[in-house]
Amino acid sequence: RGTLQFSPALTAYLEVGYFNTKTSSNGTLGANNDVGVFFPGNLNSPLVIHGSPITMILPAAHPDNTFGVDRTLFLRPNELGGRDQKTDNEVLRVVEGVQGSAFGWDYDLGAAYIRSKLKNQNTGFIRYNVMQAALNNGTYLINRPSLTSPSLTSPAVLAAISPTLENNPTSSIKSIDLKVGRDLMDLPGGPLAVAAGAEVRWEAATTPPVPFTDTAEIVGLGYSAFNAKRRVAALFGELNAPVTKWLDLSGAVRYDKYSDFGDSTTPKIGFKVKPIDQLVVRGSYAEAFRAPGPAETGGSSFGFTTYGILSQGDPKIKPETAKSYTLGLIFEPIAGTNATLDYWRVDRKDEIVQADPNSIIPTGQCVLACNGTAGTPNLISQQVAGALPGTFLFYDSTGALATVTGFNRNAAKTKTDGIDLELRHRMSLGDAGRLSGQLNWTHVKKYSRTDAFGTTVDYDGTHGPLVQSAGGGTPKDRMTVSLTWDRGPWAVTGGLNYVGPIKMIDHKGEVSDTDGTNVSNANTGVVYPDNGSGQLNCGVFTTTGAVYNGCKLPSFTTFDLFGKWTPFKNLDINLSIQNLFDRKAPFDPYLVLTYGINYNQTWHQSGAVGRFFTVAGKYTF
Repeated sequence: RGTLQFSPALTAYLEVGYFNTKTSSNGTLGANNDVGVFFPGNLNSPLVIHGSPITMILPAAHPDNTFGVDRTLFLRPNELGGRDQKTDNEVLRVVEGVQGSAFGWDYDLGAAYIRSKLKNQNTGFIRYNVMQAALNNGTYLINRPSLTSPSLTSPAVLAAISPTLENNPTSSIKSIDLKVGRDLMDLPGGPLAVAAGAEVRWEAATTPPVPFTDTAEIVGLGYSAFNAKRRVAALFGELNAPVTKWLDLSGAVRYDKYSDFGDSTTPKIGFKVKPIDQLVVRGSYAEAFRAPGPAETGGSSFGFTTYGILSQGDPKIKPETAKSYTLGLIFEPIAGTNATLDYWRVDRKDEIVQADPNSIIPTGQCVLACNGTAGTPNLISQQVAGALPGTFLFYDSTGALATVTGFNRNAAKTKTDGIDLELRHRMSLGDAGRLSGQLNWTHVKKYSRTDAFGTTVDYDGTHGPLVQSAGGGTPKDRMTVSLTWDRGPWAVTGGLNYVGPIKMIDHKGEVSDTDGTNVSNANTGVVYPDNGSGQLNCGVFTTTGAVYNGCKLPSFTTFDLFGKWTPFKNLDINLSIQNLFDRKAPFDPYLVLTYGINYNQTWHQSGAVGRFFTVAGKYTF
């Protein structure tokens, strides 16, 4: 950042930032079959399953086939390596402007340009048809003298079967904004301050498809792509009125106009009451507006529970709106100690959600072995209308439900509320330095969603909504506790992180199905034996049919350590050790089949990474 002062009332500034982040991740060996990928070329039958109903064949004439007849082939080729990913993300940020004062107003006029370019490479994935063709002509050899021996297949054939899959998403934001403000008059509690501003920004985002996913050739990798641009203009104003020494009032209003979704006006008001020096009562009311993103209007996504779920973008989707309320206390009984306690509530309407099978699949609809036997309808390879307009169910060659397809849509409403608590204390240790501690606790009291049919379900403390959150769920309690000691150029912080338990159900009241012999759960896709206990209010069971671990994913606690050394002015050396004691993430059987993972990525990722070291340096010019 650089500044140039022309006069005491006029300064120009320029900020230039360049960020480059490279990551690499190693995956498991890729298989030559999958449970389906999205094929955009045929929305009447959007699921392509590699390995079903036609399996990959090792021809009778293939040199590695010793049986003399065609054989079904399932394999994970070691010679192709794991399904690995490398990313190289470049972000350029330039901000320039002038700020100063004129005619009694302070002003800031600026312009910004932000550009992001991502290079995304995937290796180890299989082109199904190319592998089958190489087996047919005998150029792909699956046998070798030993597992450590090099493949007998030529590198050119291996490269054709498993090419490097690269796509390059880009995005950019250009903006111009003006902010002005001044004190209008003096009130008993302080100056009456006003601020106003305007902004125009141009947004663009392009995500091309991963090669060959547009033709559904890649085993285990589906299609997703979008390209969108829009312009956003905004006006806003703020007012802060310290009416008396014990009462502050504030208000703000913002007007946004989107080139693709109309406009919205969102207000905010707040108050602070200070009856005594040690206590402040505060509250606020605010409205919010979120326009749909390009992926929600023109993109698509494909996921799985026990069947494929295709969510398609809808250009007619409406923006989300929300109203939020807070009421809280700030308490400082003695110098160096303070506490804040806030109740919060958020009511969202027209929340943008992906296709939800619970809303699309009609009540009582046959989903397994719908082949015309045992009183079931014959739905083999059929398309059936879903419960919502424009939605469909697709059945495979065995009569099992294979894909549910629908559009991103606006759900009826979501309500959530809870409590935030923050405690801080700092004290002097004399020549030994200073000590400070902090505790932050969040408790989710309720999280409920009402669907298009008016049905309301509660998700607080559960794994749900599975179809919307990848099974991350909503633990009712989260807490962090930290203690910092600093003396001279040294500072050391220890931090404790706690995430509460989660019940292994999608929502409260969920009950698994049973036919008297086996118990199945539509969200996990796993079948368990029915032990006759009648305990079905869980989504995970043991191999004997008992509820697993009391139907709870255990709480998870980790400890982090941070250190900072400032050897001289403007230079900081930082060291951090996250998950110091190398705690492992709890086993999460609720997600094993649905997402192919055995831990909760949302809340327990540090337990999957393990002990993690970071060393950094910062010098300020």
